[in-house]
Amino acid sequence: MTAHISNDIYPAPGSPYYIVAPHYIRTSAGIRVLHLLCHSLNRRGQVAYMILVGEPNHGGALCIDLSTPVLTLDALMEHYRRGPAPIVVYPETISGNPFASPCVVRYILNFPGLLGGEKDYSSDELCFSYSKILANATRSPENVLYLPPIDTFTFHPPASEQERSGSCFYAGKYKAIHKGKLFDVTRHSEEITRDLPTSQTPQEIAELFRRSEVFYTYENTALATEAVLCGCPAVFLPNPYLTHIIAEEELGVDGYAWGDAPAEVARAKATVQQGAESYKKRTAKYWHELDRFIELTQKHAKGRQYLRPINVLSVTNTVSQKDVMPTSSAVSLTRETIHDIAREVWYERQRWSLAYKLGRRLTRTQDR
Repeated sequence: MTAHISNDIYPAPGSPYYIVAPHYIRTSAGIRVLHLLCHSLNRRGQVAYMILVGEPNHGGALCIDLSTPVLTLDALMEHYRRGPAPIVVYPETISGNPFASPCVVRYILNFPGLLGGEKDYSSDELCFSYSKILANATRSPENVLYLPPIDTFTFHPPASEQERSGSCFYAGKYKAIHKGKLFDVTRHSEEITRDLPTSQTPQEIAELFRRSEVFYTYENTALATEAVLCGCPAVFLPNPYLTHIIAEEELGVDGYAWGDAPAEVARAKATVQQGAESYKKRTAKYWHELDRFIELTQKHAKGRQYLRPINVLSVTNTVSQKDVMPTSSAVSLTRETIHDIAREVWYERQRWSLAYKLGRRLTRTQDR
């Protein structure tokens, strides 16, 4: 993805962004997209932070190569003192508005309800979708933000094309969440796994794609695009949990097959190079879509009252206080202490507001 850094020294005025996401892990495209959104907002001259939810993973909380600062208590309270209201971006897998934010943006990365979360969203939320097919199922079909999540430095064609042989497949959520049974077509294929001690590294997966004749997948996954970028056609295997290709409108059908019918697979093989080119062309549109995302989300936040700090500790058992709200000092804050601080700041804000109003009245009286 080409860098688009703002020319301004200071960030743009307006509402800061708080992106809610699990700890970074390279093997989840959805999580990568959320972290990349924070990164690209910062590079575009906005102020964006991560609110990390869930348990830490073996990969670390953040990607060290991205500009994705974790929201601290200091930053949260400073934003509260200054105003305006922050824009909290939730993925579709999180139900409701657990942090009680006055301004919610919902970023729909998969079919609502498929992997958790609700199927319908509050009318007060601004919805953006990862692809057109997802957006068509919302009240905002025009709001699409397709963020290209692939590391093209790793996933690229071989230096010289050699004869390919064998196949590989992925069925991570299909097996783990939906308990689906594998099809005969992948019986002799090498399985790609994630988050296991024996799982392949990104470099190993790329090498596997560069020598494989075909890649099969039982679900929507960025691995399909990674395969095509390596010159390996991707075959989607329809099942009750895979009824559409999420990014078909954004990336087209070149290099991708719907089902394993011989003619369909042959078409995907013949067009795999065009499929890789389609992805590269689509990445250029992202920054224009991001600018529109910024414009609409800032408009959505404008004028909203920010009466008290968002409640980042409201989701017990799923939010790690240590990772979500680190402080700039070495003091370890308890949940009660954080609530006390937030309450004091809120009361202080009310006192200053009252003092200001009284001062204005006194001034007007003296002017008379």
